[in-house]
Amino acid sequence: MVRHRQYDACVIGSGAAGGVVAAVLVAAGWDVLVVEQGEHVPGGTYLHDLIPGFETARARTLEGEWTEEGYPWTASCVGGGTRFYAGVSLRLREVDFDASAHVAPDALPPAWPFGYAELRPHYDWVERRLGVTSDGGLDPHRPSPPHGLLPAHRQSARGAALAAAGRSLGMSPFPMPLAVASRSFGDAPACTDLTTCTDYACPSGAKGDVYRRLLEPLSAEPNLTVRTGLKAVRLVADRAGHVRELECLELGTGRRESVSARRFVVAANAIQTAALLLRSRSEFAPDGLGNAGDLVGRGLCMKVGQNLTARLAHDLPEPPPASGGRYVTVAMTDHYLDEDCPTGLGGLILETAPLDPAERADPRLLRLECLMADQPMAANRVRLDWSTTDGHGLPRLVLDYRPHPVDLERLAYLRKRAEELLTAAGAVEVTAEPMDCTLGSGHLHGTCRMGTDPRGSVCDPAGRVHGMRNLVVADGALMPYPGGVNPALTIQAVAHRVARSLVESGPR
Repeated sequence: MVRHRQYDACVIGSGAAGGVVAAVLVAAGWDVLVVEQGEHVPGGTYLHDLIPGFETARARTLEGEWTEEGYPWTASCVGGGTRFYAGVSLRLREVDFDASAHVAPDALPPAWPFGYAELRPHYDWVERRLGVTSDGGLDPHRPSPPHGLLPAHRQSARGAALAAAGRSLGMSPFPMPLAVASRSFGDAPACTDLTTCTDYACPSGAKGDVYRRLLEPLSAEPNLTVRTGLKAVRLVADRAGHVRELECLELGTGRRESVSARRFVVAANAIQTAALLLRSRSEFAPDGLGNAGDLVGRGLCMKVGQNLTARLAHDLPEPPPASGGRYVTVAMTDHYLDEDCPTGLGGLILETAPLDPAERADPRLLRLECLMADQPMAANRVRLDWSTTDGHGLPRLVLDYRPHPVDLERLAYLRKRAEELLTAAGAVEVTAEPMDCTLGSGHLHGTCRMGTDPRGSVCDPAGRVHGMRNLVVADGALMPYPGGVNPALTIQAVAHRVARSLVESGPR
């Protein structure tokens, strides 16, 4: 077993959360090691070219049947899912921090241990560092006014058609805030619409992923080390409440090695973070670290959503560009709080570009997404099958997730509102695309829920695993309730809050 020097902090994962934590700790002078299972990906890489090399998981289909083709990643690479996302950067709404009045009776408690005001300065920091564009002050449910942001992007032809239709129905469409530069931002150029952006690593640097904005500028710093191709296998406790080292597997050679650090920060994504804690069994934690109450992995949320494609009776006034235009430029939150929706809590309707290149060039196609929070359920969980091993000789990862009936009812309501919007835009045919959110998602939350009571949570409000002195979770696993908007900005804001708490407490 190879061992190295002791670091001040070992950050496990380099995506939305891990990239933020590493940047904050390095700036504070900590000696930081980032352990990343994936590799660096060059600009111009498409996600679909990488997915065949990713690990899979056992998961349920929407009908409840088991398959071995579950998807436990947003993306496995340096920068994580932010390398391939469309840059959607929405803040949670006020209601999302305590949705107790809107969840099903059998759901886990949804209230966060703090409210929006606590997270607001951390949202501000992320938006400034990534170069997020403004919503123009038009989002009716944004919890605080935008300030200091880049100008909104120009609406795409499809976005303009949806916005006009929304206004005709009395809705309030707004420019989607994006971590994509609308004008030059530092060393980054303005976006030139090379592709639709989603599932594509930006070659110019216009997209504000955490690698380009946070980690790459620190690459020459002597107190930052990024190791790629290194899978975190288990955290090794040498006594109750203390982790001594991280055991890793070097994927290229199959060699095992251990990493020693004063603090360990787990930010591998809500699925992988829970799996790591569950694998970390010892005489001090026979069921895994932080799992004395059988809560690690429970409350898995992956959002409930569906895409709709519409064929118009006429061409769009402005034909789509050859690239198809940006993936999303317009959104609507008019049905986020809606007393007619089951539970009274609806969700987000947003423009999405067609994924097929031929469809992107079709001037008669509109596409949008309905997105909403799912119920945090104890039965929806990440677990391990210790009787079966994966390709690395580790217990098989299982995503045991089924959508709550009330969420399917809520989705049907929001889908009807979206169909009305498309009809107002001139649609003569609307098709609902198949749902596959039960197999995995780019929106992962809730498996190491934070709270003030160790009996009902895995971590405290600062991300520290209850009962552990030097182990912190920093990613979407902390979120007790997922909210009904894309989670990247919130995951990054929470990670910044966790990192600042670490800095204030010191590395030792």
